[in-house]
Amino acid sequence: MRICVVGCGAVGSLFAANLATLDDAEVWAFDLNDAHVSAIARDGLRLVGAGEVTGYPRATSDPGEIPPCDFGIVATKAMHAGPAIAAAAHVFGDGGAVASVMNGVGNEETLAEHVQRVIRGTTFPAGKLLEPGVVQWDVKGHDLRPVRADPGRARRDRAARG
Repeated sequence: MRICVVGCGAVGSLFAANLATLDDAEVWAFDLNDAHVSAIARDGLRLVGAGEVTGYPRATSDPGEIPPCDFGIVATKAMHAGPAIAAAAHVFGDGGAVASVMNGVGNEETLAEHVQRVIRGTTFPAGKLLEPGVVQWDVKGHDLRPVRADPGRARRDRAARG
């Protein structure tokens, strides 16, 4: 399975590093922080603290480098979600699904403007970027709890509001 994590700050990096340790996953980390992306590409993505993990996702700040993906996780700040998913939406094509792990209301609707299949989720990991390529894992959390969102409804609701 090919997975793209859109937004690899602290929380996105927690997902990207852990997923990149799986044998059957090819993980792409898309972020605009060039120093962070360069460090990940060079040395991997290291998590310290609540869990010690080093994953080796393919990292880029150029969405044109990302091949088609089966699944996406969007972990940007809410204010950056629209531009980030607009830049990366092409990698999810007709069949890819994208999950939001962002805080705030309306994030799934923002994603639904650009991709067809949106999954709403809640998650509890926490961390902070210590330096490029290194994230402190503060709270492990237990899992991601996905709930299927209805992007068609999100589009209809937005259209009705005008």
